[in-house]
Amino acid sequence: MYQVQRFLGSISNYSFSHYIYRILTLITFITSLLVSNSSVANLNLFESSPTSEIASCPSGHKMYYIGASPPKHTPIETQPLSWSAGSITKDFTFIEATGNKTFNINFPLAVDLNNDYGQPPFYGSVSGVTSSALNLSHNSTSAKTNHILNISINRSVSKTGYKIQDLDSTKVNYYFFSFTPYIEQVDVSTNNGKLTFNSIFQTINTNNNIVTAKEGENCGVGECNIDTSWNYNLANTALSLKHNNTKREINGVHIVGYSDFYFCLAPPKLVVQKALNGNRINDTDSKRDQFEIKVTGGSIASNNFTTAGTGTTIANGSSNVIDLAESTTYTITERVMNGTTLGDIANYNATYNCTNATTNGTTIPTTAMKYDATTKTRSFTISGTTYGDEITCTITNGPASYTFSGTVFNDNGGITDAQADIRNAIIDSGTYNNSLYFNGLFDTTETGIADSTVSLVNCTNTTTVYATKAVEQSGSNIGKYQITVPNTTLAGIGSVCLIESNSNTSPAYPIRTTTEKRSITLIANNYSYSNNDFGRVITNNAALVLEKEQAANDCKLTNFVSLTYSKNPLSSSATGVGTDIRPGQCIAYKITATNRANIAIRNFVMQDILQRKDPSNPADSTVTSVLAAPDRAAGVFSDGLSNGQNGTIKTVSATLPKREKRIFYFNTQYGSTQSK
Repeated sequence: MYQVQRFLGSISNYSFSHYIYRILTLITFITSLLVSNSSVANLNLFESSPTSEIASCPSGHKMYYIGASPPKHTPIETQPLSWSAGSITKDFTFIEATGNKTFNINFPLAVDLNNDYGQPPFYGSVSGVTSSALNLSHNSTSAKTNHILNISINRSVSKTGYKIQDLDSTKVNYYFFSFTPYIEQVDVSTNNGKLTFNSIFQTINTNNNIVTAKEGENCGVGECNIDTSWNYNLANTALSLKHNNTKREINGVHIVGYSDFYFCLAPPKLVVQKALNGNRINDTDSKRDQFEIKVTGGSIASNNFTTAGTGTTIANGSSNVIDLAESTTYTITERVMNGTTLGDIANYNATYNCTNATTNGTTIPTTAMKYDATTKTRSFTISGTTYGDEITCTITNGPASYTFSGTVFNDNGGITDAQADIRNAIIDSGTYNNSLYFNGLFDTTETGIADSTVSLVNCTNTTTVYATKAVEQSGSNIGKYQITVPNTTLAGIGSVCLIESNSNTSPAYPIRTTTEKRSITLIANNYSYSNNDFGRVITNNAALVLEKEQAANDCKLTNFVSLTYSKNPLSSSATGVGTDIRPGQCIAYKITATNRANIAIRNFVMQDILQRKDPSNPADSTVTSVLAAPDRAAGVFSDGLSNGQNGTIKTVSATLPKREKRIFYFNTQYGSTQSK
């Protein structure tokens, strides 16, 4: 309704022609009652578009209503309509155990706002205009779009809408002139919205999605309310209404209100589809495998379908749309038939994927597929469905085959080749203080490497090779491999082994961080074995770092630790002390073995060959060194050498734990003579 006039003083809201129109309308209405046997029926005939009632949801669909006067609908959830004056958006959330449903109201555009009745948008009733509505008041500055109202719901809806109050026009008379300050219009043509209208005050286009007020026709509270609605729409789709002023000859204030917002969710629905990856195992005219899918649970009758087709083709591969009940568990079962003979579904592998269109394809709660050896069927369940869910479950079968896959990877923990240093024994800080380096696991910081080959073999007799596959040589899948063999190839075999090898004479990654051979126990009805990874590193990233230090002494040594050791070479002089050596004196050695890897080094043996004068090769060594006192640590060495003997120093086989150091000491006497 036109509320304020600002043109040379106060002027009547209604023109004389408007009152004449109202009188004629009343006469027509009374006449229709006099000639009718049913006043109600003829009242409907009289109004080409009666004042719209609150919109309703389809039967059996759940309504979510936001407003002051909820309709009688079952089932229904309600909230009052409230608003902070001046806000442009608000969420109305219905909290439910099966998932929250959120209705958003948003005004992305609102111009020429008038604050005489409150800061728009504001909630309330405007006297003579709107009732319990979200109101917007505008000044008439020009013909334009005054505001846009968007609504959206986080679920796929079967229907949604709201009521529009007081969509009209008016005339302003001044002396012998008549002016139109506004002609309101609403447009919901985006997303195929629909509108009702009142023919006394409004016109509508042929597509029923644009309603325009009749020039000069002004209505009171409830006289020209109309409904807008949209049918099925996907989740989070913005449903837009444009409120336009189509004519302006003078400034005035016009108000429109929105109320009785609602959306509808259909009962949860399910479609089961069948797909086949590969040919049927039995595919002759006398014996051809087809798949029977059955859905049971709740109060629905068993719903099943059986495929048709040959080879890789699936015909009749989808169920009808099945209506489900909220929060009920349903079982989907498949079996294979050879005509009228029951086959064994275990002869086919199976994967399934259930997605919910109302939540952007999110996987719904499901269970793993279970095989029943008695009935030779495979099944899984879905649960937790709610109103609005549109679930598609696709079961994909293929002839059962074993798949073994993994990656040959650079187990560097992210350490670059430039950072790698074969001599760096610092493990408490810096480059090799890295929990992912050389840990035998394929971590996210690491990449695959090329050149390797993986073979699937018999663990007892590795010359029996079932299949061999080279890893991917480049691209994003570098280092990856996948070996597939028919289940019949491994029938009756309890375990198999994967062996990784590299045939290059100088491989770029020569050092293994995992064993070259992996044993895999085959589990009944499990045909996929993934993450069988093999690690390697470059030479500079080797796990073991050996550091050799020496200290000259006078052969009266009693405590190895008391000496000062140096990694620098010893020299000879007349004094022969400290780092200086002369014939006949002793050299104590300190060898530090550092395991900088994140896995233990097993069967670790440290060896060191004492110098020995070789007459046949004078350039090799000019003196012979022998073990000298004090005695070496007990239980550490296994070489059998005694003091005074030359030979190879050798430790017992032991485990060098991850990220630990071990130190070995021994003393030698430097030869007393020197070849010239």
